[in-house]
Amino acid sequence: MAATFSTADKTLGKPRPLTRVILSSVVTGLLYYGYYKWTIQDELKAHAEKMGDKVWSGAVCIIPFVLGIALPLLLAAFDPDVPGWFARFSFVGIVWIYIVQFRLYKEINRLYVAQGWNPPLVCWWIVVPGLNLIVGLRQIHFLSEYWARLSNTPTPDPLASRVPVLSKILSGNGES
Repeated sequence: MAATFSTADKTLGKPRPLTRVILSSVVTGLLYYGYYKWTIQDELKAHAEKMGDKVWSGAVCIIPFVLGIALPLLLAAFDPDVPGWFARFSFVGIVWIYIVQFRLYKEINRLYVAQGWNPPLVCWWIVVPGLNLIVGLRQIHFLSEYWARLSNTPTPDPLASRVPVLSKILSGNGES
């Protein structure tokens, strides 16, 4: 059964079209993308808590990623007592962000199913080079669409509307 929300509901996230996220991320050297990730996780957390569910916050998702990447690299570069091979531990940050992304994709699918809509994301694509980029772009689009539909806010997205693989629900994607 689909939940109903008022447009004044403070737990609804803000629609952010894929085109805007990409352009803002490019212009800021991906700083905007870090802000975007933090913000959407906090919005999802607030929304989930209202419905009695749990979702990780932006801090839980981003801080371990940044520290997991930066700390081993910085220690290996600037501490003479740390061997150079220690930088390989930055792989931990990469593994962390894959875990975070997988959870995010599952959460977006769960939200769609809760509304009685078809789940839009194929979560296992995250492990296939090339498809992992596609599912990431689809995540941005479909989360924006989710918030737009719940708040009855039209949110045109020129890129997603021109590239069907980014904006069409794939039938039989095996996700539920």
